[in-house]
Amino acid sequence: MAGGDRQGQQGRGASSDLTQTQRTQVETLLGQTSALAQALHDASANRAAQTARLEHAVGAAAVDDSVAQAYAERLGHVRGAEAGAAADVALALGELDPRHEVAREARRAGVRLRSAGAPPTLTIASATAAPAAEAPTPATAAAPTPHAPRKPVFAEAWATHSRESGELNLLVLWREGADPDLLRAYLFLLDYWQAGVREFEISDTMPRREMQRQLIEPLHGKDLPPPIKLGWAQARGLVAQALDVNTWRGSEPGGDFARYRSQIEERLLAEPTDDELREDLRREEARFAREGDRPLCDFNLGPDETVANWLGAWSFGDYGLAYDLLTDDHPARQRQSRAEYIAQRRQWADEAHPAALRLALIREQEQRASVLWTPSAAPGRLDAGVKRDLEAFWSLTLTESPLGGQLDELAMGTLISKSSGRHWFWTGYSLQRDIATNLWLIAKQRDEGAQAQGLPVEELTKRVDEARQHAEQLAQSAQNAAQNPDPAQTNEILRAVTGDLTAALHYSDALVARLPLDESLSRNALNDARALSAHERAAAILERMVGRYGDDMEVRFELGVEQYLFAEQSAQLGQQEMAATWLGRATATLTAVCEEAPTPQRLQGLGELLARQGHYNQAAQRLREGIAMDGSIATLYVDLAETLMGQATDDNLDAPAPLDEQAREPIMREALQTLRDAARLDPGVPRLFTRMGAIYEALHLHDDAIIAFEEAVRREPGDDLAHYTLGTLFMSRREYDKARPLLEMASQLEPGSLQYRLALAACYVALERTREATREIEILDKLRPGLPQVAELKAQLARLKKK
Repeated sequence: MAGGDRQGQQGRGASSDLTQTQRTQVETLLGQTSALAQALHDASANRAAQTARLEHAVGAAAVDDSVAQAYAERLGHVRGAEAGAAADVALALGELDPRHEVAREARRAGVRLRSAGAPPTLTIASATAAPAAEAPTPATAAAPTPHAPRKPVFAEAWATHSRESGELNLLVLWREGADPDLLRAYLFLLDYWQAGVREFEISDTMPRREMQRQLIEPLHGKDLPPPIKLGWAQARGLVAQALDVNTWRGSEPGGDFARYRSQIEERLLAEPTDDELREDLRREEARFAREGDRPLCDFNLGPDETVANWLGAWSFGDYGLAYDLLTDDHPARQRQSRAEYIAQRRQWADEAHPAALRLALIREQEQRASVLWTPSAAPGRLDAGVKRDLEAFWSLTLTESPLGGQLDELAMGTLISKSSGRHWFWTGYSLQRDIATNLWLIAKQRDEGAQAQGLPVEELTKRVDEARQHAEQLAQSAQNAAQNPDPAQTNEILRAVTGDLTAALHYSDALVARLPLDESLSRNALNDARALSAHERAAAILERMVGRYGDDMEVRFELGVEQYLFAEQSAQLGQQEMAATWLGRATATLTAVCEEAPTPQRLQGLGELLARQGHYNQAAQRLREGIAMDGSIATLYVDLAETLMGQATDDNLDAPAPLDEQAREPIMREALQTLRDAARLDPGVPRLFTRMGAIYEALHLHDDAIIAFEEAVRREPGDDLAHYTLGTLFMSRREYDKARPLLEMASQLEPGSLQYRLALAACYVALERTREATREIEILDKLRPGLPQVAELKAQLARLKKK
């Protein structure tokens, strides 16, 4: 695992090397996902029709296989209302697409979507029933069926070098007849984190050369080492481990596994009767006791990737891999066998429910933080080729369990969120390169957060100050280099600042534990968390502050704001369920504060929050309460006007029924008067006159709207929306010469806006400025190929050129 929540884990760069045109094609495909899912549902009774519709949508739009593969990968990151459609398309691609890499990425996408709570609802029509399922005729009863041969012979097995990611593809090849060149494959997708045997299917028989081309060579994926050839016993062990995950998780193997389970048991999982296979099994058991799955891990990984993969495996229950990534002389391996290690941690996981891993940063740790430490020390150790020291800043949600005390690797959370149960950790790792496998393995683990708790107050204060000062120096150097930015250098500076401020946060946690009544320590830590946009951590700091200091209501109000900001952050990442949970927390927190100790600012914050949820009537009530307390705050009037306009829409959750045009008008006029009140108090409120213009236009007062938008453009030359809207108003009046400079400015201010550029291209066409129109149309084609509006503009332009 490369870092972050597993739900957000990217594939191995399926889309990282695409051209801009290819990326645009992927975005177009994503925009058609819902329609494609519906088309697949419509054809659910006909497998051939489903395949044809999938080919028409994905095959026709994708210039090459890399686009389809990237689209399949991106499906796994869709969240929210579109996630169900993405899951259906991923299921169809995984089963019906003939391109192996595309199908594999689609199956992985399906795994991610299921783990995010979006299972597919699509039914894939069955192929022609297998002969084994049919009632045999006398002729067929005498001969073995294709999927149930009498004496199959194991030929070979192949697996991807991807065990460190928690999943791998496994092919097991069988010779079922007299011809040694004809083979059939068992195809497994094994997921050791959650799904166990995620997918299973049986191929048709094919010549060995064709098997190599169609199934084995595609296992050599992008950025992966070549697949590794396995024996029968090693393939058997991989499947058995995956089935053990199914047993632990209480889930059924996926794909066609249940249909062919007896055949799989007979060929692969049962105790062998053949002497050669028994000897193979004996050798494999001895090898596995020494190495586990290390030979199946990508040996190109760096030490930071080993730490990330270990944290991912340990956090999500792949304790076998966690054990394998420890050196042979690691204390945990000295005390326990692999099976004992797994069993103990699964027992803990069943009680603690660890989830939602987030990796803030993994970086070099030139000196242990528990000794003399300075932030971002310079590299240059003599043993860097074979030994490395790293530190990781990460967090996890879990429930406290007495069994946690038995796990040496379970660090102490220096900060714990009362709301979510998230624990923030700081751990150190000493790694050594294993000569046999060339892997970086973990030799020692350290709880740096716990060790920081034991430092004297003076030392903690010194380290916090040093970390903050170094972060400020780096930030200043980044500002100085802003005119000639170097992306790689900027990224390194960002990593260093993140590391320094995160270390300061952990030291601050220790300081607060020692000096709990010093409010300045918590305030400084809160500022550090906000600087990192770590809103959930900021909320946890504020939770810790509640009840400790003088102005408790202000602390609780700030808590509600941070809860809201984290909800917004979660929504932007597509984590809709988490966003809804935190939005509910924010609303409850701010409502309680406003009931107990209302102020105009607090009521304004609650009003804004309620409005964002669509509760416009409740929001308006709170904002009016704020105005009643202090009628001199212009932004309160602006927010009330926005809320009133929300009441006039069909999106008002507090309205018993949609309003008709007659009922909307007085609400909009009230909103307009409220904005006039705001202009009287402070005409410099951003986009005040843009809002006025929009209401005038909604009331069909077009001349007044133009006056308001002209005032908005005069007061705020950088307001792209004002320029665009005024330009479109002139376009509607066929005053194209007036519209052109406004639309040009809007496109300059927001060059990526399709809406702005479409309007500008239409204006150029209306003015018969063919050269400029052609340029804009070419830009639009690059931004979003295939737009119907662009096709219409092209037709108009062609007619112009014929004049």
